[in-house]
Amino acid sequence: MFWKLIELIVRIVFFRRFRTARKIGEAATLLSDGNPEAALTHLEKYGGAVHQTLLPLYAFTLGKVQEALGKESDAEASYKTVVLTNPKDARADLALAMLTGRQHRLADCRTWLLRAVEKETADTTARAKELLAHLDAIEDGSKAEEYQARARALAARPLCNDRQPGLPADTDLLSEWVRLEEAKDTIDDVALLLAYSEIQKGGQWKIGLSIEDVAVVKADDSLFRPFDLVANWLAEKDSARS
Repeated sequence: MFWKLIELIVRIVFFRRFRTARKIGEAATLLSDGNPEAALTHLEKYGGAVHQTLLPLYAFTLGKVQEALGKESDAEASYKTVVLTNPKDARADLALAMLTGRQHRLADCRTWLLRAVEKETADTTARAKELLAHLDAIEDGSKAEEYQARARALAARPLCNDRQPGLPADTDLLSEWVRLEEAKDTIDDVALLLAYSEIQKGGQWKIGLSIEDVAVVKADDSLFRPFDLVANWLAEKDSARS
């Protein structure tokens, strides 16, 4: 009787862990399907029943969901839970590096990238080394030089009716240009040209790990995000079509 009871308890414990793992997987699927709100609801519903062995997986999935929802502070805390509960998992270090890099916290970013490299995990080491090289290029100024060269090239390029956007950039012309089909391959350079125009007025680059994270601290200390402006222009184009 005693051993049957023990067997029953073991089955119940492992069934609960299996069910929780399945629910975490369902939340990850909801996130990949573009529904982070439902994924968060799903995770929060089963969060109180997460066994210690599943906590790293739960916390990592939760961090991804929170990040997708723009809850970066919560996501950072979730990733750090993974670091504490499963120190060998380099995915959380890489996720923290990406998150802090987007926030232009470059010293923190480097710390997390070095941790990821040290763990020598095949699926994260190569990416971490790639990002370290990008980080070096930001800090030695070569990334800014690259972006400025791309901006100058677009400034001299004939666009609508052979007009050149020039420097500082003609924002009306660029706004008109991004609405055209042939502009789709130059969207990044349009944003860089807008950023470089502010640099010429006394602004300072703020470069993250992704080109979309480029920002400029303007001469008046306000923050200018050129990709947000281009995104607004594109949204206006889509609105006009509908």
